[in-house]
Amino acid sequence: MSRRAVVLSRAVLAGSALFSAGLFAAHMAWGSAQALAQGADSLLDCAGAIALAYAVRVARQPRDAGHPFGHTRAEPLGALATAMLASLLAFEVLSTALSALWSGASVDPEWGLLAAFLGKVAFKGVVFSLAVGREGPALEALVVDARNDMLLGSVAVLSFGAARLGWVGADAWLSLPVAVYIGYSGFSLARENVDRLMGRAPEPERLEELTAVAGALPGVLAVSQLRAQFLGSELSVEVDIVVDSALTVGQAHDIGEAVQERVEAEPDVVHCAVHIDPT
Repeated sequence: MSRRAVVLSRAVLAGSALFSAGLFAAHMAWGSAQALAQGADSLLDCAGAIALAYAVRVARQPRDAGHPFGHTRAEPLGALATAMLASLLAFEVLSTALSALWSGASVDPEWGLLAAFLGKVAFKGVVFSLAVGREGPALEALVVDARNDMLLGSVAVLSFGAARLGWVGADAWLSLPVAVYIGYSGFSLARENVDRLMGRAPEPERLEELTAVAGALPGVLAVSQLRAQFLGSELSVEVDIVVDSALTVGQAHDIGEAVQERVEAEPDVVHCAVHIDPT
């Protein structure tokens, strides 16, 4: 488990609390639907960051008698919480935009609004850059959340510019496609983590890498089969190896134990079972 996920989730919690207060104040002062939507998003980010930080902390705990394969399912559960909050955000953005269009509400394009929007985009841009490209459900959830907020903030900046030019309805109209995108990204994140919890196999390339790791050890003549599935954020592996039939039982056992230790040394593997076939 990555300590980076713990640190980032705590940073998101602190930053989101500040932006939530500031954006709600901006909405009350200037009537921006985007400010209300982003304030609600920051409030949801606080809840999501708490759930994610707790899930990652639980997932980092070592295996014990009650959890012989560790606690790795906790991290996808935390990511699922983030996915559900993304769906709530999509609904909030959509309902706020439709309400603004129905009532004909206009936005007072004060420069304080622009500062709030740009501040949140910059904050989530830092989170995105520190989390993107790294493995793990928690960091993937942080990437999705940061990307959604950067998009929402960028649209808010565009709507601010449009309002300054006289198109006061841009704030609501530009929120509609953003709501659809956020809803879709939340659905995709949920589907990915449900697959992990259901025991999805890793990508074929990863299976080939694990097969090469097991087959490279001395005494292993071949790897006849290797299967793997996600146990939350990490993998459980079963591998069938072929050894020389002239070996004693003890020698074959030592080879199997060496394979088990080597495969379990991989950073994404929590358990490996080895089956030995003589030839």
